[in-house]
Amino acid sequence: MFTTRVKEEKFDIEFEENFLTILGYSYRLEDIKQRLFFTFSEAVYAIDLDKLMKNQDSLKLNCIVYILVLDTIVKEYLTKNIDEDLKQKALEVYGKIEERKAAENKKYHMYQY
Repeated sequence: MFTTRVKEEKFDIEFEENFLTILGYSYRLEDIKQRLFFTFSEAVYAIDLDKLMKNQDSLKLNCIVYILVLDTIVKEYLTKNIDEDLKQKALEVYGKIEERKAAENKKYHMYQY
């Protein structure tokens, strides 16, 4: 599920869900170089925004989660090996979030007519 280091540190479920969500989101791109570039860009943006908003809880969460996601992507890039179980779990978590968004958008659009 999580990388070995993460299992040893026993992060709480909030970090795991966010990690899997961001990793799953990154898998929408097939090219690993693009995944690395865009995930890094998103990390910088999210962390900068947290600093500007002085949101220390979100800053801590984003720092930890993005480091873990970037570490996973870099390992995949260097070794050319993808942890298929981790990928599948990440895609499932991300898929559930997308389904919830679609359901909410459907409700919103229903009220527009």
